[in-house]
Amino acid sequence: MPPSAQQHKCRSSIRSSHSSNINAMVVPAAAAPECGRREAVAAAAAAVFCRRGRGVVVPTVDMSAPAGRGELSRQVARACAGSGFFRAVNHGVPPRVSAAMDAAAAAFFARAGAEKQLAGPPDPLGYGSRSIGANGDVGELEYLILHASPDAVARKASAIDREDPRRFRILKA
Repeated sequence: MPPSAQQHKCRSSIRSSHSSNINAMVVPAAAAPECGRREAVAAAAAAVFCRRGRGVVVPTVDMSAPAGRGELSRQVARACAGSGFFRAVNHGVPPRVSAAMDAAAAAFFARAGAEKQLAGPPDPLGYGSRSIGANGDVGELEYLILHASPDAVARKASAIDREDPRRFRILKA
């Protein structure tokens, strides 16, 4: 059943970018994909939900902390409380490593639901999905939450990338 105008869902994803163009982080609703089209939301991408006719601005946080670590913490907290997302810049991760992570995540989210479930349930980390719709938006939100510890990622790696689990967990700078 197609969504009503009130239920119209706009979904777009912003891939990690090493561009200094802050305007690239403004997502106009007109640029969002068609409703009902299932999009992979990569671990390194921020899913942005918007209402028809409006764009969403994703805050940018400079991880080099030019104003000090206390201000960096406040910026991250404000971004998470405000939009739920932020774009990290000056994080020191080489573009090649970010691109490899994006590719691994996109491949994971393109799999069939039953295969993705092997990397779950979120306990609290792992793969999960849930239906959304409380505010008129409809669809399914998928997520893959991993601990920063290489050992923790290694435990889930075979379920995330069955062809070559090392590809997902070993990203060298």
